[in-house]
Amino acid sequence: MSVLDWVIVGGGPHGVCAARALQANGAQLRIIDPAGELLQRWSARARAVGMTWMRSPVSHHVDRHPTDLHHFLHRRDNADVANLARPFLRPLHAAFLRHAQHVIAREGLQRVVVRGRVEALQRDGDSLVVEGDGVLLRTRRVLVATGSNQVRIPEWARQLQAQGAAIHHMFGRGPQLANDIVGGGISAVQCALDVWRRTRQLVRLWIRRPIHIADFDTEQLQTRSRFVGRWSRLKPDQRCALLKGQDHRGRVPPGLWTRLSQAIARGRVQLREGGFSVQRVRAGQLVLCGEAGSVETDGLTLATGLRPEQLGGWLRKAADRLDLPVQANLPRLQRDMHWGRGVYVCGPLSRLRLGPMASNLIGARWATSLLPGVTMQPY
Repeated sequence: MSVLDWVIVGGGPHGVCAARALQANGAQLRIIDPAGELLQRWSARARAVGMTWMRSPVSHHVDRHPTDLHHFLHRRDNADVANLARPFLRPLHAAFLRHAQHVIAREGLQRVVVRGRVEALQRDGDSLVVEGDGVLLRTRRVLVATGSNQVRIPEWARQLQAQGAAIHHMFGRGPQLANDIVGGGISAVQCALDVWRRTRQLVRLWIRRPIHIADFDTEQLQTRSRFVGRWSRLKPDQRCALLKGQDHRGRVPPGLWTRLSQAIARGRVQLREGGFSVQRVRAGQLVLCGEAGSVETDGLTLATGLRPEQLGGWLRKAADRLDLPVQANLPRLQRDMHWGRGVYVCGPLSRLRLGPMASNLIGARWATSLLPGVTMQPY
């Protein structure tokens, strides 16, 4: 086997952003992804919720310069997706995806994708060997760019699922068009509006706490150089405490809240707020009991998000085998995203290094800009 410069594990936005920048710097690399197609899982989730607008501004994308997407939308052949939502200049999801696919095609990134799943990572002399189903690669460096893949399912839902109840997570397999939806975040609201568009039937959105209206799921100041500098000076246990104390689930942008409010006023969506319980009364039927009364339904969609990414599986074994530093079941990274022994990390697993923004597109840009040999402006 020839020795590569980099192997990137994960073909989502973080992996694509890093691959674009590293390859521009002359690196010979491969991207390992179970689907064998870049952005496939990310795109599927966006479709599942009926995403129309990106939450991030137009400067957050997978190309090298912050203005690249803006310039791309000025091309005549992209006029149909060139709208930007003010005041933060958010692009359409279709515009972001078209630009990302343009970058992938222009740079030939799909040609370096290896379809497979990583099962082991070990050192052999000066190289790292990445092994798995359909994978056997030797490389000088590995970048772990995996995302959050475990759906969040409440215990009451698990118990009812075990009894055969028609309860499905929006990011899982199974029907996605139930008109009763549980969840109070951006995905739940997008899903509710999308289900009404598809079915033209009343949609009920069940939430246990009031919807939190906010422009972004992390504070804007937490994506700037000053914050990154202050965060890096904190001790790891201080960072863990701050991450544990921040729960930004349930944040909905004002524009999306306006659309939901309009749908409620027109009788398209009902917002069922407060405590509720779910019971299975007979095969194929559920009863949801809330403060406004009981409703019988034949299905329920969970829009309860994803569980925070933690070390596990092959990566946990690799950390133990290579003696890589871990705290709170997260990698302890150096300033250049280096975990140790030639292993680098970006995405949700880099929260201890980058803070709350690690999972987002701006986190992908920040992490890429810090990789060795890369010249890139995050924003």
